[in-house]
Parts: sequence; structure tokens; C-alpha cells
Amino acid sequence: MRAFRRELALCAISALVAALGLATPAAAAPADCVVVDTDFDIDDLMSIPTVIGARHVAAVVTTEGFTRAPMGASAVERLIAEPGQRRIPVIVGAGINRSDADIAESFGDFVPVYRALLDRLNNFLPTPLPPAQTSPDFVRQVVDATAGCQTVDALLLGGFTSFVAYSPAIRAKLGRVVITGRPLEGDPDLEAVESFNCLYDRASCVTAFHEQLPGLDHTYVDVPRTDCDLTPNAAGCTGTVYGPTLAMVRALGPVGLPNTLKQVLLNHPDSWALDTWEQSGYGGRTLFWDQSATLALLDPAAFRTVGAHVETTLSPEEFQATWTEYTNLAAVYR
Repeated sequence: MRAFRRELALCAISALVAALGLATPAAAAPADCVVVDTDFDIDDLMSIPTVIGARHVAAVVTTEGFTRAPMGASAVERLIAEPGQRRIPVIVGAGINRSDADIAESFGDFVPVYRALLDRLNNFLPTPLPPAQTSPDFVRQVVDATAGCQTVDALLLGGFTSFVAYSPAIRAKLGRVVITGRPLEGDPDLEAVESFNCLYDRASCVTAFHEQLPGLDHTYVDVPRTDCDLTPNAAGCTGTVYGPTLAMVRALGPVGLPNTLKQVLLNHPDSWALDTWEQSGYGGRTLFWDQSATLALLDPAAFRTVGAHVETTLSPEEFQATWTEYTNLAAVYR
């Protein structure tokens, strides 16, 4: 953690320099890059800035899931459009164009609720932004965005619809592939097979798990389960559940992307905070799913193997503090 704090101090200084309008030298793109693949749910919103502060993100790819890819791309672009920081390509990826009727039949109404919430950046925007422009060849956009990278780690926070299209094109460069959730051969007692990311587009999930991931350095990441997961504020449960709290978000810094994320999240805490779990309804009962995958990418030593996946060894309080420290690094983009 000392290295964290030292880097955090350097970033704070750089952010202050930028705030004062002083020139800072442009950093050369590093050889090791990350592609973040997201369906832009609440936990994705809390994960993308964390990566940007600690690694060089070559591109963010949006995939249909909790949001539709063009709307998710618009929201991500708005979130990370910080003055003075480098532009990170946000690429509209693939989707299977599930109809509203099909979604309602399969998932009920919580997916439309999430979409309305995230299209407006956690209700931070008064109206949704126009959908981002799509490309007939988003795979080429991914290839171009990673052209200067020697290795590319992939952080898969959503479904696999986009990944199965672009991963063959960059397979020779792929380093670590870190995935939210468990493999198809996971623990059936925990319904790991039927995670939302696989349920939404199971065909691409099967293709990725059985045909593309073998031979790659890939890791599945889940949250440690507790008996208090559905009652985090009950007697004896406080502080035991792996989920986000108001305190960890309030500890984000006062400048740049950490401050923007803080304002977006505190604008509507019922969508994510353990503190308001009982009155949150749809959109608010969230654990550290994508945040765990993100931390496993950045700090794999903080995880242990549990069957076919990994889980953090940190306590919930330690995890929350570590998320804040990493995310505060995003005052300056890597």
C-alpha cells in the first residue's frame, strides 16, 4: 500500500498542476494495455475509472446487456471526458438486439429499469444522451486502438457478444483475460452457470468459454458469499458484506474523474449503496461483482483460488479502501 500512496500523491500533484492550467508533458502509450468490455451497469460505472487510473486503457468496448451498446457508449464517453486528459476510444460493440418483449419475458422489468437509470448516468443527466455512432466494423476499431500495444489484457465486465468477434483479431496480443463471474462448469448450487452475462447471450458465452478462452491466461472472479448478502444492515451483518458504501465514495478525491464519479454516484445512492439496501428496489442491490474483477486485474495477489474461480482475500473494509485508493489515481489518466 505504500507504493499506492506514493503514486497517489504524485497523481494528486499532477492533478493540481493541471487545475492551475500549467502544461504537463504528454506520456507515451505504454506497451501493456487494457481493453475494458462493458455492458455499463452500476458496478461497471464504479469499475471503469478504477482501471483508467492504474493502467493504460487502450479502448472501452460497450456490449449489449444491462444497457444497449450505443447508449452505453454515450454514457461512458460522458463519464470519462475529463478536461486535460487523453481521449480514450469508446467503441460501440455488438449486441443480439433482444426485443423489449423478450427481455420482459426473460428477466422481468429490472433490465428496463437499469437501462433508464444508466442511460442517464445514474440519473445524473436530465435526459439520456443521443446514442453513440456505430461502425460496420467495430473489430477494426479495436485492432486500431490496440495497434501500439505489445500486450493487451482484456477486462470482461459484461456479456461476450463483442469479445467473440474481436478476440480472434487480437489473440496474438492477448495477455490476461479477467472475467466477472464463474465458468460454465461452476458450482450449480450457486447458479453460477446462469449469471446474467451468460443468460443474456448464452451462445456467445459458450463460444468464448469453450472455443476462445482455452489457451489464454484467463481468470474468473466472483464475490465472497456471506449469509448476510441479502440483509447487509441487519443485526450482526454490518461490515460483513462485499458491496459499496457511502463512505468509500465520499472518500474519492476533489478533482478530475474521481470527483466526477463521486458526484454521479452520490446523486442517486439508492442505486448502489449498501447503506440504503432496504429501500433501494431495482438497481440498488449491488455487490462488488465487476469491482472484484477489476481489482483482480490490478492486484491479483489480493485474490485466492476457490475451485475454478478466484475471490478476494481482503475484508470488505479493506476492499472498499483499496477501491477508493485505486480510483483516486484516475485524477490523471495512465
